[in-house]
Amino acid sequence: MKRIYFLTYLFLVTLFAYAAKPTNILFIHMEDMGCQIPAYGDMTQETPHLSQLAKEGLTVETAHVTAPTCASSRGSLFTGLYPHQNGIMGFIKMHGFDYHEGTPTFIQALKKKGYATAISYKTGVSPESYVPFDEIYNYAKDPLDGNKASNHKVTNCINAFEHFLMNRAKDDKPFYFQAQTNDTHTPWRPPYEPIKGMETRFGFHPIKAEQIDLKNFPQLNVEGVKINTKAKEFLALYYGAIQRTDYYVGQILGLLKKYGHEDNTLVIFTADHGPSHVFKGKTTPYEFGLRVPFIVKWPGKVKPNSKTKNMVSFVDLAPTFLEVAGAEVPNHLPGSSLVPTFTQGRKVRDYLFSAYVSHTTGKYEYWPARTIRGERYKLIHHLIAHKGGREKKEHGIVEEALNETEAGRAIVHNFYHPQQYELFDLQNDPGESVNLYDNPQYKKIRDDLKAKLENWGQNVVKDPFLKKDYLDAFTLDYYKGCQEFDSVKKKYGKSFKSSPDLKTWRIDKQQWIHTFDPSIYGLSESTFSE
Repeated sequence: MKRIYFLTYLFLVTLFAYAAKPTNILFIHMEDMGCQIPAYGDMTQETPHLSQLAKEGLTVETAHVTAPTCASSRGSLFTGLYPHQNGIMGFIKMHGFDYHEGTPTFIQALKKKGYATAISYKTGVSPESYVPFDEIYNYAKDPLDGNKASNHKVTNCINAFEHFLMNRAKDDKPFYFQAQTNDTHTPWRPPYEPIKGMETRFGFHPIKAEQIDLKNFPQLNVEGVKINTKAKEFLALYYGAIQRTDYYVGQILGLLKKYGHEDNTLVIFTADHGPSHVFKGKTTPYEFGLRVPFIVKWPGKVKPNSKTKNMVSFVDLAPTFLEVAGAEVPNHLPGSSLVPTFTQGRKVRDYLFSAYVSHTTGKYEYWPARTIRGERYKLIHHLIAHKGGREKKEHGIVEEALNETEAGRAIVHNFYHPQQYELFDLQNDPGESVNLYDNPQYKKIRDDLKAKLENWGQNVVKDPFLKKDYLDAFTLDYYKGCQEFDSVKKKYGKSFKSSPDLKTWRIDKQQWIHTFDPSIYGLSESTFSE
């Protein structure tokens, strides 16, 4: 009898010890990828691995980044703060943006909790010391082949995860791994073979132009608009990149299972913003730029084959990861943990907000905008629309196609010359083509969203761009930086990006990158604590 009691006790101790085991986090984070996959109703390109992930987990119908540009989106991911709050309001390195000095990140907190941390491809933020990953895997090298240079960049990123998991077998720490490749970043037909043995082992099947359905691109699916074959061929390349992404996801999830971590890992698949070089996509405050796929698998926690209309923002990710890791969630964060959404289907927010400033350095990419979106209606505030229209860059293939019809030219014109405010009914107008702001029938909705957006900016995130003096001074300084940047590019010509002189050269934006000050949020602590 004593033996039975002892064995029962031992079983319970083991069971509770297993239950208390820290949760691993696998964050699969793609570049420039929208919701053009079967899990979101787009059947153009089969994605068996992503579809399987959706069957095993939760698909979030509406997830937004904080800004439709790489550096700012990633800056928010790691800090849980909007771009103007953390300092990365545009591209880093030579373009001059950094985190505010002292800005805390969840990577710091996870390391304090004993997590092993690693990332493949890039962090996208500066200073990189603020995200002290144990390992940053170079996507141009194969860690399973002596870290030799390799053009098979997707394969390198797959091997990075295996290399990481092999080492985990030695220390048994919980882990956070950010699995990334650049495959959905343009050009979608890369100048290298992204997957080793792609045509044989992978079995790549390209999509043809005639398979492109504009219903999956609502900003192009406007009455009277036609898209030529050249533009459709361009979009077909995007689906090819998505197919390679699906292969990548399948390999990553296979490795998770191979090394015995499948049942104790929170998996999230998403992207840093929408597609590039497609009208109203990347660098714009429209849905095609802000909305990203978001699929969650968490065995025993998330209901399989489920969907939710509860909205998700990238500022919700830092508090989510902190809660999952058992770390304290500081109260200066504007987002909320998504654990209740994942596990109980509870709503944690009624509105999504975004705060785009710029991408890289160019007048055509500087277009500060603030957005608020509810389940149906969305309001955009173009902060400098009163100063004139957007600067134009060279036309992309899709925009050139739009200009071939009168209806297409009209939506292109409205894009470059928007009103200061735009109001859209996303249920009836998912492509955001009809501005309802001046329609008296929508006055109540307009005024309500406008008041909530202003309150958010003034009282929640303390947005300095709402102050005319700040906006004017920032704009003037930014345009001066554009002139400086253009003169340097002209000086170096074709060797601009490769010149060793430019490794340390950068535009001076330090007057806008101050020390992180939590006191403006009524706080005294400035770091994530355990």
